[in-house]
Parts: sequence; C-alpha cells; structure tokens
Amino acid sequence: MLKFFDLKCEAFGLDVNDASVRVARLKRKRGTFCLSSFGEEKIEKGAVESGIIKDEKALLKSLKAVLNAAKGGKIDTKYAVVSLPEEESFLEVIQMPPMSQEELGSAIAFQAENYIPLPINDVYLDFQIIPPIKGSLDHIDVLLAAIPKKTADSYLSCLKQARIVPLAFELKSQAIVRALVKDEVSQKPLVLIDFEENSGDMIVFSGHSVRFTCSVSISSSMDDLALQIKKYIDFYQEHASHEHLLFKSEVEKIILCGNGTNLQTLPEFLSEKLTIPVELGDPFVNFPAKLSKSSNLSKHRNLDGFKNPVSYAAALGLALRGIINKKI
Repeated sequence: MLKFFDLKCEAFGLDVNDASVRVARLKRKRGTFCLSSFGEEKIEKGAVESGIIKDEKALLKSLKAVLNAAKGGKIDTKYAVVSLPEEESFLEVIQMPPMSQEELGSAIAFQAENYIPLPINDVYLDFQIIPPIKGSLDHIDVLLAAIPKKTADSYLSCLKQARIVPLAFELKSQAIVRALVKDEVSQKPLVLIDFEENSGDMIVFSGHSVRFTCSVSISSSMDDLALQIKKYIDFYQEHASHEHLLFKSEVEKIILCGNGTNLQTLPEFLSEKLTIPVELGDPFVNFPAKLSKSSNLSKHRNLDGFKNPVSYAAALGLALRGIINKKI
C-alpha cells in the first residue's frame, strides 16, 4: 500500500497542479508555526494535463526553480509531503464490520475491488478510519483512497531527479481540508472549492472526512459556474448516507481557495446565486492558538511577496502535516 496517511519526519509542503508548483515550509516558533519559506513557479503549458505528467523535463525544471527561488529563506530540508492529483484519484467512504486494525488492513484489499474501477494490482491503496461525530457505531466507516501506480510513480521519478525525498504523498483534497477546516471536523457538510486557471476541484467534507470530490470548469460565464456547483451539491445531498451527523445534510457554507478566477468578488456572487454562505478560506485556521488569528495572518502577509495566502491553501495543508508529524 502507498502510505497516503502516514508520516514520521518533518517536511515541507509541495503542491503540484497543471499550471504551477507551490512550496511552503513551516517552522516552530514560540508555541506556534511560522511560515519560513514559500514560492510558486509556473509550469510550461501542457507539461501537466489533468494531473498527468506529459513532459517530465518541463516539470523538473519548475521543481528546481521553485526550490532555488523560495522566498523568506532557503528550504533547509529535502523531505516533502507532496500532493497527488485529484483528477486521477479515487475516494470512497465504505462500511466495514468491527475488527482490529490488522484485520481491517487485510480486508480492505479485498473490499476495494468493489469500489475502484481499475485492477487492484494497478493502483496504490490506503485507508483511514473515520470516527463518528457522536457515540459509537455497530460498524466502522473507512475512507478508502487509491491512485494508479503509473501516475504516482511518474511523480516519484520526477521528484527523485529534483533531489526531493517524498516522505508522504497525499491527495490534494486532504491537504486543503487540513488547511481550511477548523480542527478538521464539521457537524454540517462543507463545500470547499480550489480554483486554478481553467478548472476547480470541488470537495464535500462532513464529520471527520472528505465525502465527495469532483471537478468544475471555469468558463466566461459565472452563471454557468454557479449552475455546476449547484448540480453537484444537489447530487451529493440526494446521495449522502452513513455520515452520522447531528444535523441534516444541507451544506452549511462554501469555502473558496486557490489562484484562479477573481476570488475577491466571487463569494458575494455565488452566495447570491446559491443562497448559501460563501467565504474565502483562512489557511491559518489550524495554526496553534497562542498567536491570535489576526496577528498570525498579519505576520505572514507581511512577508515579502506573500500577498495571497488563500492560493497556498494546499501547500500550507501539506506543510502542516510535515511539521505536526501525525497520522491523520
């Protein structure tokens, strides 16, 4: 199994998408985490398409460039927590009978064949147990994650050439949740949308887990974007099950992040169209509380060049995992 959900050492966050690579390095300071290094480098158009590496040399060039030009300070570790593309991944919440962790590991491989539309030998699998919001269950809810070996291996090959050691790979949705959802738990469903140049990754999160992911396209019509989002929210709410929430499954709010479209004006527009509260994400919401939220945001925004923290949501989520060293 590929360990999406395990990590032993500190590492920086490395987020790769079709348009760019972003890095974020955190360090402990006075009871909280401080951003010590960050950077973004564009990727040659067509080098990565829908998460698939088409031109390894072009991606390698961008990886080396972003490390060499990182702002705030040199990235002083070769270890990284690296995002894998949502477009190529498979996520499913499944139910299993009560059993030990060891028994569950063996059983997952057999159950996965019922949910993954590829031969099991062709994918890397991992899983995590989802605790209930309240009380206990007569079964175990499990988040199953899978990605084609061909896809993951292509990223690993490129990272090795850049002399980056990936201590963990993680689906981008997991990193975004860690950055934007307070304490990584919500008693009502949340929708998170990560916008890049021409598309967005839409994530539905409730309880302690991602429940549903999909892609939305960004066209010249914002009305069309709102219709797409509504369609997927309706689909989720019609099929939501086994979430064991204290409330009904209506979406509580939509949280935006990323570097695409005009995120400053989009919340008001989408909120009016969808009649759901929409806000920009705060990627420092899960930093330790010793520094207040306002002072924390002010500190990082004052770093030269770090003007748009919400575009670094995934990279910061990966970096948080790299410094916290916990099994999620």
